[in-house]
Amino acid sequence: MIKLKQLLLEASIACGECLSYAWKMSMYNQSNKTANRKMKIVYGSVQNKWLAEGRRYKHAWVEDGNLVKDWQTMVLGMSKWAKKGWPRKMFYDFYHPKDMKKYTPAEAAEKFRQTKSMMGWDWK
Repeated sequence: MIKLKQLLLEASIACGECLSYAWKMSMYNQSNKTANRKMKIVYGSVQNKWLAEGRRYKHAWVEDGNLVKDWQTMVLGMSKWAKKGWPRKMFYDFYHPKDMKKYTPAEAAEKFRQTKSMMGWDWK
């Protein structure tokens, strides 16, 4: 399991809010009547030439149909997709995600039960 100290030592630019956002969305979407059970929680690494000097960094986001939603876009309001979500193809073209692992809300809850952590369970 990756510890916060390891993430910081990697010179990551992640602020950690992406994890809590993805986790909250997974919890909200598993047991209520308006739950979106097709939604996926995604852990992976992303990169672009403008952030972190082009280095790859860990990130978590939600795929809701054809939209990608993350804390930076949905809460902080960064990018022209603020509060709406990125079209998935544009997000993938801009951030070049790799090493992705996708979970349904129920699978995310089970991983949390097993590990007692919302940290990217399969991050290497």
